[in-house]
Amino acid sequence: MNRGTVLRWLAVIEAITLLILVLVAVPLKHFAGIAEATRIAGPIHGLAFIAFCWAVIRSSSEGWLSKRDVTLLLIGAFIPFGGIVNERWLQGRLTEAKVDAL
Repeated sequence: MNRGTVLRWLAVIEAITLLILVLVAVPLKHFAGIAEATRIAGPIHGLAFIAFCWAVIRSSSEGWLSKRDVTLLLIGAFIPFGGIVNERWLQGRLTEAKVDAL
């Protein structure tokens, strides 16, 4: 897998884990008193977030992403559904790279 594909997958995983945390685990904790939900979902999302950030920074250091791209991707990672926007943007970026390579 190339770096763009890995970034896309990590963006999706990060987005899904954030949505599970915000839309499922936190309400279960506060409205149903099930604190275990956040104890499980929180670290899973944290690991996904760190992996995504690492991949973004690595792609930047390899010259595939600009500082502006890094900033936008990281901001998107903090916003629910922002990871989906990140994935779509990365998909477009990969398509452009394939067209440029031809």
